[in-house]
Amino acid sequence: MHRMILSGLLWTALCGAAAAEKTAYQCAINGTSGRQWIQPLIFFALDRAIDRVVVSDASILGFNDGVPVEGTLVRDNAARVTVSWELDMRSSSNQTVRMNYRATFLKANGKVNVSARPLGYEGLFSRAGTCTVTKLSD
Repeated sequence: MHRMILSGLLWTALCGAAAAEKTAYQCAINGTSGRQWIQPLIFFALDRAIDRVVVSDASILGFNDGVPVEGTLVRDNAARVTVSWELDMRSSSNQTVRMNYRATFLKANGKVNVSARPLGYEGLFSRAGTCTVTKLSD
């Protein structure tokens, strides 16, 4: 059910754009849980006609009033798709933290690497996983 809601939100966010190639990436991230900076399930969608990226996961929906965030297309070539996004969150010590995220999907093997960096703090968090890729239609 949770996956269906996230997928629906992403598709809705991309509607209204000109007819073009729209692709959804549903990524299962290994070695993480819902209480960590990188979520176990991340969705991002790309509309190549306008280089629009929409990203959603449980943290985004929780910290952004149930709305996916706009991301940035960093790279889209024959080998990979890289997107980035930011999210203002609260740490376990109740401090506001702006997290910079980056996900790189490798087209040859379906693997994804996700990194999260808190602005103004030391540390880089990273996890890997796999994505299922789906073409979206209008």
